[in-house]
Amino acid sequence: MDIKWRPAAERLKQPLLAQDDKAMDKSTQYIRMCMQANEIQRLWAYTYGDFYVGENEKICCWLGKSNDNCNVKKGFGIRRTDGVIHVAKYTWLPRFDQLIEMAQMPGQRFEKTTQAFFDWNKKMYPGSTTTPGKLFRSMEKVWLAYLMCQNYQKIWNGSEWIKHRP
Repeated sequence: MDIKWRPAAERLKQPLLAQDDKAMDKSTQYIRMCMQANEIQRLWAYTYGDFYVGENEKICCWLGKSNDNCNVKKGFGIRRTDGVIHVAKYTWLPRFDQLIEMAQMPGQRFEKTTQAFFDWNKKMYPGSTTTPGKLFRSMEKVWLAYLMCQNYQKIWNGSEWIKHRP
C-alpha cells in the first residue's frame, strides 16, 4: 500500500467524520442486533446526539433537550400534546464512542480494555470459523458483539443473541 504524505494544513481541511451514511452503521443487521440486545437497551440514558429507531422504522437523532415535552423511559418515547399522551417504542443505536465507553471497566485503564478487545478480536468468534472483525463488518457491530460476549455471555447467531458458555 502506497501512503502519500500531505502537509498538516491540507489534512486539516478534510472533515474528521465522513458526511455520508458511513459515519455510523445504520444497517438493518446493526438495527436488529441493537433491538435484541435488551441488556444494552436498558442502559440508555438518552442524550443529545443519540441515534434511535422509532416505530416507523425511521432512524432519528435525538436533538431535544432533557426538559422537552418528550421523555424516554425504558425504550419508550412518551410525549404529551394537547392533553393526549403518545407512546412510541424506540430502539437505541449506540454510537462507536458510546460502545467503547460501555466497555470500560471501573478502575481499569483505557489501554487495558482496548488491548482486551483486540485480543478478543484475534480469536475465532464462538460458533463461527472466522474472527469477529471479519464476521461483523463495522466497528459498531464488533464492539456490540464484544460487549454482549464479555459482559452478558451472549453471542449473535445471525438472527438473535443466544447464551454462550466459554
